[in-house]
Amino acid sequence: MAKDIKGKKDAYLFIKISGNDYMYSAVIECYETLRDILYGLLDDDGDKAIVRQICLEVEASIEQKRFLNDFQMWKLPQLTNKLEKLLSLLKSDYDDIENYKAQIINVLQDIMEVITQDVMTNGHIILQNSHQHMQDNQNEERFQKLNLDLTKNRAWMEKLVRLHLLLTVKESAINVPMNLDARRRITFFTNSLFMNMPSAPKVRNMLSFRGQTLFRTVRGMMYYKQALELQCFLDMAEDR
Repeated sequence: MAKDIKGKKDAYLFIKISGNDYMYSAVIECYETLRDILYGLLDDDGDKAIVRQICLEVEASIEQKRFLNDFQMWKLPQLTNKLEKLLSLLKSDYDDIENYKAQIINVLQDIMEVITQDVMTNGHIILQNSHQHMQDNQNEERFQKLNLDLTKNRAWMEKLVRLHLLLTVKESAINVPMNLDARRRITFFTNSLFMNMPSAPKVRNMLSFRGQTLFRTVRGMMYYKQALELQCFLDMAEDR
Protein backbone atom coordinates (compact mmCIF):
# COMPACT_ATOMS: atom_id res chain seq x y z
CA MET A 1 0.00 0.00 0.00
CA ALA A 2 2.91 2.34 0.73
CA LYS A 3 3.90 2.25 -2.95
CA ASP A 4 0.42 3.29 -4.09
CA ILE A 5 -0.01 6.51 -2.12
CA LYS A 6 2.59 8.68 -3.82
CA GLY A 7 0.90 11.96 -4.74
CA LYS A 8 -2.18 11.19 -2.62
CA LYS A 9 -3.70 13.27 0.16
CA ASP A 10 -3.70 12.42 3.85
CA ALA A 11 -7.42 11.72 3.76
CA TYR A 12 -6.89 8.91 1.24
CA LEU A 13 -4.31 7.20 3.45
CA PHE A 14 -6.37 7.49 6.63
CA ILE A 15 -9.49 6.15 4.90
CA LYS A 16 -7.49 3.15 3.69
CA ILE A 17 -6.16 2.47 7.18
CA SER A 18 -9.22 3.24 9.29
CA GLY A 19 -11.48 1.31 6.92
CA ASN A 20 -10.14 -1.92 8.42
CA ASP A 21 -10.15 -2.18 12.21
CA TYR A 22 -7.39 -4.78 12.18
CA MET A 23 -5.10 -2.70 10.00
CA TYR A 24 -5.82 0.41 12.06
CA SER A 25 -4.92 -1.40 15.30
CA ALA A 26 -1.83 -2.98 13.76
CA VAL A 27 -0.49 0.36 12.48
CA ILE A 28 -0.92 2.02 15.88
CA GLU A 29 0.61 -0.94 17.70
CA CYS A 30 3.62 -1.06 15.35
CA TYR A 31 4.28 2.66 15.81
CA GLU A 32 3.95 2.68 19.59
CA THR A 33 5.87 -0.56 20.07
CA LEU A 34 8.75 0.57 17.86
CA ARG A 35 8.92 3.86 19.76
CA ASP A 36 9.06 2.05 23.11
CA ILE A 37 11.68 -0.43 21.87
CA LEU A 38 13.96 2.36 20.61
CA TYR A 39 13.54 4.39 23.80
CA GLY A 40 14.57 1.36 25.84
CA LEU A 41 17.42 0.31 23.57
CA LEU A 42 19.11 3.71 23.34
CA ASP A 43 21.28 4.59 26.32
CA ASP A 44 22.11 8.17 25.39
CA ASP A 45 19.85 11.13 26.17
CA GLY A 46 20.81 12.88 22.94
CA ASP A 47 19.87 9.84 20.86
CA LYS A 48 16.58 9.51 22.71
CA ALA A 49 15.89 13.19 22.05
CA ILE A 50 16.25 12.59 18.30
CA VAL A 51 13.75 9.72 18.40
CA ARG A 52 11.42 11.81 20.54
CA GLN A 53 11.59 14.69 18.06
CA ILE A 54 10.84 12.36 15.15
CA CYS A 55 7.78 11.05 17.00
CA LEU A 56 6.63 14.60 17.69
CA GLU A 57 6.94 15.39 13.99
CA VAL A 58 4.90 12.31 13.10
CA GLU A 59 2.10 13.20 15.51
CA ALA A 60 2.08 16.91 14.60
CA SER A 61 1.96 16.18 10.86
CA ILE A 62 -0.98 13.80 11.36
CA GLU A 63 -2.85 16.35 13.44
CA GLN A 64 -2.20 19.12 10.90
CA LYS A 65 -3.00 16.85 7.92
CA ARG A 66 0.40 17.25 6.27
CA PHE A 67 1.71 13.75 6.94
CA LEU A 68 2.19 12.73 3.30
CA ASN A 69 3.94 16.02 2.59
CA ASP A 70 6.42 15.55 5.43
CA PHE A 71 6.92 11.78 5.11
CA GLN A 72 7.62 9.97 1.83
CA MET A 73 5.73 6.79 2.56
CA TRP A 74 6.60 5.10 -0.74
CA LYS A 75 10.09 4.71 0.72
CA LEU A 76 8.71 2.81 3.70
CA PRO A 77 9.75 -0.64 2.35
CA GLN A 78 13.41 0.40 2.78
CA LEU A 79 12.72 1.15 6.43
CA THR A 80 10.75 -2.05 6.97
CA ASN A 81 13.62 -4.20 5.68
CA LYS A 82 16.05 -2.52 8.08
CA LEU A 83 13.65 -2.89 11.00
CA GLU A 84 13.19 -6.59 10.31
CA LYS A 85 16.97 -7.01 10.34
CA LEU A 86 17.30 -5.12 13.64
CA LEU A 87 14.56 -7.12 15.33
CA SER A 88 16.02 -10.41 14.09
CA LEU A 89 19.40 -9.44 15.54
CA LEU A 90 17.90 -8.50 18.90
CA LYS A 91 16.08 -11.84 19.03
CA SER A 92 19.15 -13.89 18.18
CA ASP A 93 21.66 -15.49 20.54
CA TYR A 94 25.27 -14.38 20.54
CA ASP A 95 28.69 -15.50 21.72
CA ASP A 96 30.76 -12.41 20.98
CA ILE A 97 29.06 -9.44 22.68
CA GLU A 98 31.23 -6.86 20.92
CA ASN A 99 30.51 -8.23 17.45
CA TYR A 100 26.82 -8.55 18.34
CA LYS A 101 26.70 -4.95 19.54
CA ALA A 102 28.56 -3.70 16.45
CA GLN A 103 26.00 -5.35 14.15
CA ILE A 104 23.10 -3.77 16.03
CA ILE A 105 24.75 -0.34 15.95
CA ASN A 106 25.29 -0.55 12.18
CA VAL A 107 21.68 -1.52 11.49
CA LEU A 108 20.35 1.06 13.95
CA GLN A 109 22.39 3.83 12.31
CA ASP A 110 21.08 2.70 8.91
CA ILE A 111 17.52 2.88 10.23
CA MET A 112 17.95 6.41 11.54
CA GLU A 113 19.57 7.46 8.26
CA VAL A 114 16.67 6.05 6.24
CA ILE A 115 14.15 7.82 8.50
CA THR A 116 15.85 11.21 8.54
CA GLN A 117 17.30 11.27 5.02
CA ASP A 118 14.83 9.26 2.93
CA VAL A 119 11.45 9.03 4.63
CA MET A 120 11.33 12.48 6.26
CA THR A 121 11.52 15.55 4.06
CA ASN A 122 12.97 17.69 6.87
CA GLY A 123 14.72 15.01 8.90
CA HIS A 124 18.13 16.57 8.37
CA ILE A 125 17.02 19.56 10.47
CA ILE A 126 16.50 17.29 13.48
CA LEU A 127 20.02 15.91 13.11
CA GLN A 128 21.51 19.38 12.70
CA ASN A 129 19.80 20.58 15.86
CA SER A 130 21.02 17.55 17.78
CA HIS A 131 24.64 18.19 16.73
CA GLN A 132 24.41 21.81 17.85
CA HIS A 133 23.35 20.71 21.34
CA MET A 134 26.16 18.18 21.75
CA GLN A 135 28.58 19.35 24.42
CA ASP A 136 30.83 16.36 25.05
CA ASN A 137 32.45 13.98 22.58
CA GLN A 138 31.87 16.21 19.60
CA ASN A 139 33.33 13.66 17.18
CA GLU A 140 31.41 10.69 18.56
CA GLU A 141 28.90 9.08 16.25
CA ARG A 142 25.26 8.87 17.18
CA PHE A 143 23.39 5.72 18.23
CA GLN A 144 26.37 3.82 19.62
CA LYS A 145 25.39 3.64 23.28
CA LEU A 146 22.95 0.78 23.76
CA ASN A 147 21.24 -0.85 26.71
CA LEU A 148 21.51 -4.51 25.70
CA ASP A 149 20.49 -5.68 29.17
CA LEU A 150 16.92 -5.27 27.94
CA THR A 151 17.34 -8.39 25.82
CA LYS A 152 17.08 -10.25 29.14
CA ASN A 153 13.84 -8.47 30.04
CA ARG A 154 10.93 -10.77 29.25
CA ALA A 155 8.28 -8.05 28.82
CA TRP A 156 10.52 -6.04 26.49
CA MET A 157 11.36 -9.12 24.43
CA GLU A 158 7.68 -10.02 24.13
CA LYS A 159 7.06 -6.59 22.61
CA LEU A 160 9.96 -7.10 20.25
CA VAL A 161 8.75 -10.54 19.12
CA ARG A 162 5.23 -9.27 18.56
CA LEU A 163 6.47 -6.32 16.49
CA HIS A 164 8.61 -8.68 14.43
CA LEU A 165 5.55 -10.83 13.75
CA LEU A 166 3.48 -7.81 12.72
CA LEU A 167 6.17 -6.72 10.27
CA THR A 168 7.04 -10.10 8.78
CA VAL A 169 3.79 -12.08 8.67
CA LYS A 170 2.17 -11.03 5.42
CA GLU A 171 -1.21 -12.70 5.13
CA SER A 172 -2.89 -12.85 1.76
CA ALA A 173 -6.33 -11.28 1.76
CA ILE A 174 -7.74 -14.51 0.36
CA ASN A 175 -6.76 -16.31 3.57
CA VAL A 176 -8.60 -13.88 5.85
CA PRO A 177 -12.10 -15.16 6.77
CA MET A 178 -14.93 -12.97 5.53
CA ASN A 179 -17.17 -14.01 8.41
CA LEU A 180 -16.91 -11.34 11.12
CA ASP A 181 -17.47 -13.81 13.95
CA ALA A 182 -14.68 -16.05 12.65
CA ARG A 183 -12.33 -13.08 12.45
CA ARG A 184 -13.31 -12.04 15.97
CA ARG A 185 -12.58 -15.51 17.31
CA ILE A 186 -9.20 -15.67 15.54
CA THR A 187 -8.28 -12.24 16.90
CA PHE A 188 -9.29 -13.27 20.42
CA PHE A 189 -7.19 -16.43 20.14
CA THR A 190 -4.07 -14.67 18.83
CA ASN A 191 -4.32 -11.97 21.50
CA SER A 192 -4.69 -14.65 24.17
CA LEU A 193 -1.25 -15.98 23.23
CA PHE A 194 0.26 -12.87 24.80
CA MET A 195 -1.87 -12.88 27.96
CA ASN A 196 -0.50 -13.58 31.41
CA MET A 197 -2.57 -16.57 32.48
CA PRO A 198 -3.40 -16.66 36.21
CA SER A 199 -2.96 -19.83 38.22
CA ALA A 200 -6.09 -21.93 38.60
CA PRO A 201 -7.67 -21.85 42.10
CA LYS A 202 -7.90 -24.97 44.22
CA VAL A 203 -10.93 -27.09 43.42
CA ARG A 204 -12.37 -26.83 46.92
CA ASN A 205 -12.54 -23.06 46.44
CA MET A 206 -14.35 -23.30 43.11
CA LEU A 207 -17.91 -23.07 44.44
CA SER A 208 -19.34 -22.13 41.06
CA PHE A 209 -17.65 -25.17 39.54
CA ARG A 210 -19.36 -27.40 42.09
CA GLY A 211 -22.68 -25.73 41.40
CA GLN A 212 -22.45 -26.57 37.73
CA THR A 213 -22.77 -30.27 38.57
CA LEU A 214 -26.46 -29.65 39.32
CA PHE A 215 -27.03 -29.26 35.60
CA ARG A 216 -25.45 -32.58 34.72
CA THR A 217 -26.94 -36.01 34.56
CA VAL A 218 -26.95 -38.21 37.65
CA ARG A 219 -24.19 -40.34 36.19
CA GLY A 220 -22.19 -37.26 35.30
CA MET A 221 -22.68 -35.90 38.81
CA MET A 222 -21.25 -39.10 40.24
CA TYR A 223 -18.14 -38.76 38.10
CA TYR A 224 -17.76 -35.12 39.10
CA LYS A 225 -18.15 -36.01 42.77
CA GLN A 226 -15.41 -38.62 42.59
CA ALA A 227 -13.12 -36.29 40.68
CA LEU A 228 -13.74 -33.43 43.11
CA GLU A 229 -13.15 -35.62 46.14
CA LEU A 230 -9.88 -36.86 44.66
CA GLN A 231 -8.74 -33.35 43.77
CA CYS A 232 -9.65 -32.02 47.23
CA PHE A 233 -7.68 -34.87 48.79
CA LEU A 234 -4.65 -34.00 46.66
CA ASP A 235 -4.96 -30.29 47.51
CA MET A 236 -5.12 -31.04 51.22
CA ALA A 237 -2.11 -33.33 50.94
CA GLU A 238 -0.10 -30.51 49.34
CA ASP A 239 -1.01 -28.14 52.18
CA ARG A 240 0.34 -30.48 54.84
